[in-house]
Amino acid sequence: MKIEHLNIPPASPSATPPEGVSPSKQGQDSATPAVAAQQAPIRPIAGEERRRTQRVLLRVRANIYVAFEGESATFDVFTLNVNPRGALIIMSKFLESGTHLVLENKSTRERVPCRVVRPPRESPEGFQVPLEFDSPAPQFWRIAFPPTDWRSQE
Repeated sequence: MKIEHLNIPPASPSATPPEGVSPSKQGQDSATPAVAAQQAPIRPIAGEERRRTQRVLLRVRANIYVAFEGESATFDVFTLNVNPRGALIIMSKFLESGTHLVLENKSTRERVPCRVVRPPRESPEGFQVPLEFDSPAPQFWRIAFPPTDWRSQE
């Protein structure tokens, strides 16, 4: 969906201009939001938005083998998305950031050591746990990933 025109009511004369905009230039250069957006500098992607590899939305059944509360435990999980360096999984238990575990792809029975890279987020399906393989394993998911320089056309 492309927005051609956006109706924004003009600011009242008593409104304070945004920081860094002088009152004399306030009405100029901002005729339409689309023009202002085109002129905005491109900011570098930071933090969680920056990715080393493309993610692919893929639901794969897997097992997690982990020492949980002092005992070995196995959990039935599934992925939300995968990449050559790990996955985002859904599971019923909260795992601390830094927890080491083994992930098993149920369809191939292949196992790979990995760790929890950030604190999980709770969702209606369970905890979303971000995993990173100890070393990249691009063949673990048995899919072809997009090239590293691929970007979607918006």
